[in-house]
Amino acid sequence: MKRLLIALVGLLALASCSMAPITIDVLPMLGDNASGSQSVVATGSLDFRLPDVSGQQVSGYDEIPMRPASVSLDYELSLEQDGDLSGTAQVTFYMAASSADLWDSANQLGEAQQVDMSRQQQTVSGTLALNDAQIDALMSGEFVVGARLSGNVTGSANLSYQFERLLLKVAFF
Repeated sequence: MKRLLIALVGLLALASCSMAPITIDVLPMLGDNASGSQSVVATGSLDFRLPDVSGQQVSGYDEIPMRPASVSLDYELSLEQDGDLSGTAQVTFYMAASSADLWDSANQLGEAQQVDMSRQQQTVSGTLALNDAQIDALMSGEFVVGARLSGNVTGSANLSYQFERLLLKVAFF
């Protein structure tokens, strides 16, 4: 009886290990696109897509063994401008299957975060939950990710960005 109990405990321990949360660090997969800059001239409307208008293709991460209960993206994005921009913009993150339109509103991760474009430096960070279609894209082995800075902005500047953290946290319970 004691051996049976030990065997059961061992099996449960093995099962729980295989179900442990997984973290996928997307930041190294961005390569040189983890940071960049662009000259911006805005006369009321700003639409700056990071790392570029196509987003960033992500693949090559370890396969997820089964469908997770939830997945979230922990992010930190630093913005810097060396000009005279003013106004308010929103930073919105997106994730989609490789074949989908990344910038479609259905691929938006959570709510946009407001930024004051008159500030020379600022960092936005948080955690955003993935929807079912985004989890499907993650499970397919490749997806596209990007961020969009948009809003009512005037002025000109060299606008730089640096992704500081992009972690996908995969939970099975």
